[in-house]
Amino acid sequence: MIKLSVSQAARKLGVSRAQIQVQINSGKLQTHEGYVTTDSIRLAYPKINLHLEQDKHIQKMQQIKANAMFKTCAADTVKQENEQMLISIITSLKSKLYKEELKNEHYVMVFEELDSRLYVLEKCCHAQDKEPLHKLQYWIRNQSSLN
Repeated sequence: MIKLSVSQAARKLGVSRAQIQVQINSGKLQTHEGYVTTDSIRLAYPKINLHLEQDKHIQKMQQIKANAMFKTCAADTVKQENEQMLISIITSLKSKLYKEELKNEHYVMVFEELDSRLYVLEKCCHAQDKEPLHKLQYWIRNQSSLN
């Protein structure tokens, strides 16, 4: 049971305080501890809706909830778009990495082949050419070991 002061009851009903007091004195409105109860107002004024203010609050809360749900859905959409973009970038980078790994393997094979050809060349060359040839082989082995 909700209790309203005489002033609050008058405002809710759209009448003066004096009219409320007259109805209390005539017994049309019941009071409880100096307050008018909403139950007695409903009995005296069955056509009056006392919940207009509450309805406004409920509507406002429902609008806030709807706005929050909309923002949540919008955030989810943005999140999904970002995830798709990141997946696309990761896929592209994986492809590039795979291509670079293939290139690297090719260069390793080229260095190994070059080293073996230099070894064959070393056996056939003159003594004065062997020192620069050894330096070149050493450099090639160092380069291939860096990979």
